[in-house]
Amino acid sequence: MKKRGSQVYFIGAGPGDPELITIKGQKYIQNADLVLYAGSLVPKEVVVCAKEDARVVDSSSMTLDETHAMILETIRSGGMVARV
Repeated sequence: MKKRGSQVYFIGAGPGDPELITIKGQKYIQNADLVLYAGSLVPKEVVVCAKEDARVVDSSSMTLDETHAMILETIRSGGMVARV
C-alpha cells in the first residue's frame, strides 16, 4: 500500500470477528504508525496485524482529549493513524 503521508483512517470493526474486517481496513492497520482501538468493543485480534514498530493503544480507558492528543502528535510528525 502506498503511504500517503499524514492521514487518519477510521475503520469499522463490523461484528468484531477478526476474520470479517475489510481487506482495506486491515491494510490501513498494517501500515499505520499509531493504531488506536476501543478494547471494550474491538477484540485485540483485530489489530495484531499492525507492523512491529507501530504504537498499538487500547483507548477504552482514555478520554477523547487524550486520544485526540495522541492522534495529533502522530500526524504532526508525519505518521499515519488507524482508528478502529
